[in-house]
Amino acid sequence: MATTLLYMRLGNAHDFRTRAQQAADASALAAAGQAADNAARQLSSLNLPGALYNPAAARERAENYAIRNGASLEDIRASDNGTGRTGNIVRVEVSTQQCQRELEPDEERHWNDTLCDGTESEDPEQKDRPLHFGNADAIAQVDLPECGYIFDPDPESFRIIGIRCDGEVIQSFVHARNMIDVSLVGKEGDYIYKPSSWNE
Repeated sequence: MATTLLYMRLGNAHDFRTRAQQAADASALAAAGQAADNAARQLSSLNLPGALYNPAAARERAENYAIRNGASLEDIRASDNGTGRTGNIVRVEVSTQQCQRELEPDEERHWNDTLCDGTESEDPEQKDRPLHFGNADAIAQVDLPECGYIFDPDPESFRIIGIRCDGEVIQSFVHARNMIDVSLVGKEGDYIYKPSSWNE
């Protein structure tokens, strides 16, 4: 019986981690999607992509997707492999809103008790019992196509008349966004995102 209960509690813990990972993946992709939208917006405005990451907008998206998946956003940050001013790689950390307490030594607490909604903290006898939340992190990356300016054919003009990415002339925001990939990756960039407006 004890072994069965142990396996069932381990199964609960695994379920917490699985839910947390799903929430982390969704949050990271959503936050990176904000950077991808910024890149598409810049391309459709005849600008090559520069700073992509908007901290407030990305956090809002990540928080929304974490909540939709039964989790809370714990941390979010951006990075890149350039100079720290692009922010095309986003890492999030989340924790599930469910948790599991340690069993009481006298086994008074039910093996499947996963109620951790804040009410338990009011019980003095339970305050010091360890909580086991499902925690997870995920990293998403925005992959941009190779792009360059199209100049007016008049040799004396130097006027930018378009942007070509991977051989296609960008026609609209939607066209540009469809050329930008967002995917989960295994590592962050080498440089933590630092907007040029930051005051060191």
